[in-house]
Amino acid sequence: MSRTREPGGDAPGSLVTPVLPRPGGRPWLVLPGWRQSGAHWTPLARWLTGSGVGLHAADLATAAARCDAPRGSLARTEEMAAALLAEPVAADAAIVVGHSAGTPLAALLAAALPGVAGLVLVEPVAAHFGAAPPRPPVLSEAVLAAGAGSLRRQYPLAAATTLRTIDAALRGQPRQAEDDPVPPTAATDVRRTERVREALVSARVPVLVVRGRASALLAAEHARILAGMAPKGRAVTLPDAGHSPHIDSPRATAAHLTAFAAEVAPHPPTHAGARLD
Repeated sequence: MSRTREPGGDAPGSLVTPVLPRPGGRPWLVLPGWRQSGAHWTPLARWLTGSGVGLHAADLATAAARCDAPRGSLARTEEMAAALLAEPVAADAAIVVGHSAGTPLAALLAAALPGVAGLVLVEPVAAHFGAAPPRPPVLSEAVLAAGAGSLRRQYPLAAATTLRTIDAALRGQPRQAEDDPVPPTAATDVRRTERVREALVSARVPVLVVRGRASALLAAEHARILAGMAPKGRAVTLPDAGHSPHIDSPRATAAHLTAFAAEVAPHPPTHAGARLD
C-alpha cells in the first residue's frame, strides 16, 4: 500500500546530511545502523577535524519509511539504494561506510558508485551476507538495548563526553521516523542475502571489516570470513569497543578509517586527529 508523502519530501538532497561538512571535497558516505543516525557519528567526526575529510550520513529511517516493499525484502533494499543513489552527495563519495544493519546498503552503493575507492563495514551482520546462519527472530538483549533506554544504557563502554556529544546532536535533529530499517537480528529475504553477498564477493574496491572485541553480534570468526569473501578485504578488531566502535572508541575507529582511506583513496586525508600507535 502506498504511503502519503509530503510535497518535496522525496527531493534529492533530503536523505543525506553533513556530519562534518567540507565543501568541495570528496565526502565519506555513512549508512548508520539500526536506530542510529548521523548524530551517532559526531564523536568520530571530532577526530576527523583537520584531516580534510567530509562526513555525510544517510537517514535510513526516512528512506525506509518511503518504501512500499515489505521489510527485509530485496525489493525494499533496492528501493532504498535507488533513493540514496539519487542523492547528489552520493556521486562524489570517496569512501562508503556502513554500520550493522546499514552494511548491506553500503555494499550495494559501493558497487554502484564508480568513484568510490573503498568500503568499510563496521560490525556487519554476518547473516545478512550469507556468512553465518540467520539468528532466531527474537531480538537479543544487546539489540533491544540499542533501541531503548538512555544513551548510557545503550552504550555502556562509551565515554561520558562521547555520550554528551551524541545527546547534543540528537537534540538538534527532527524525531526519527518510526518505520526503521530492519533490525540486525531480523530475518531477511534469501534473494536479498544473495544479492548483498554477491556485492561483497565481487567488490572492486578494498574492503575493511571493523569489529569490536566486546561485540555480542559479530564473532571474530565471522569478521574474518566476511573479510575473506571480498577480493581485497581485511579485518581489524578494536579492543575497547562493542557493537558500535564509532561510539565506544571513536578515536581509534577514526584512526583505522583514515589509515584505510590513506591507502585506497585518490585524495587521501591530509592528516587525522587520531593516529594508529
